[in-house]
Amino acid sequence: MNEYKNKIVNFLEIHKIGIKIWIFIILVAAMTFKGLMQIPQILEGKKEIARLTEQIEYEKERQQEIIELKDKVNSDEYIEKIASEKLGLIKSNAKIFVDVSVDE
Repeated sequence: MNEYKNKIVNFLEIHKIGIKIWIFIILVAAMTFKGLMQIPQILEGKKEIARLTEQIEYEKERQQEIIELKDKVNSDEYIEKIASEKLGLIKSNAKIFVDVSVDE
């Protein structure tokens, strides 16, 4: 048993640098393989980020439109316009013009 142990120890001492190089190569290969296996996940993540960025931009534009509409709705001019168009209401001091020409 000692003989085999001595042979192994001698082999390791002689090939110490070679063994370290092979261990390094195996580790690099394993990390490279793991990285390559994650490429589809990375690409899918980038697509999701792009989609969410587009959605954020759309929602920002929509929010701005809502703010503008809110400001417009709260204005007296808009309220008068809607009251006139939808409800047929007019101001008490408004002048009314009636078209009396009849086109037949």
